[in-house]
Amino acid sequence: MAQQDKDVRLKPFNHATHLKMGNIAPVIAAAIDKGIYLSPPGDLRTQLNTGNACLACHHGIENSDGTVKSTFLRMADCLVCHNKVDPPQTCAFCHAEGSKLKPANHTPEFFESHGRANAKLDMKTCAVCHGRKFTCMGCHLG
Repeated sequence: MAQQDKDVRLKPFNHATHLKMGNIAPVIAAAIDKGIYLSPPGDLRTQLNTGNACLACHHGIENSDGTVKSTFLRMADCLVCHNKVDPPQTCAFCHAEGSKLKPANHTPEFFESHGRANAKLDMKTCAVCHGRKFTCMGCHLG
């Protein structure tokens, strides 16, 4: 993960409440299968075949030698269930004040270059931060 991820602070999180819901890996897998998961899943779908409720969110935390590596949750995982959260207006619902939420690729040049074909942006990835109702025309009004 990028260096900035250390600065994406979350408000206190209640693991006990979430574990009472059971293993949500099948719920995340279903979102990927239906095409409503708000990020390119990569190989995530294969990691969701687990009976371990912790690994549903903390997927891929073990290295091949069995040691635990640092892990960050994917916001798209959270938004599968917390689908009433509509960023950016509701960022403070989960993120602590002062969190650095702007992606590393959002440099001053980004605003000039993001519309180019070679930018290879995925609208679902944008929706993670800009909301489910995000459209390019929301900013680019003719």
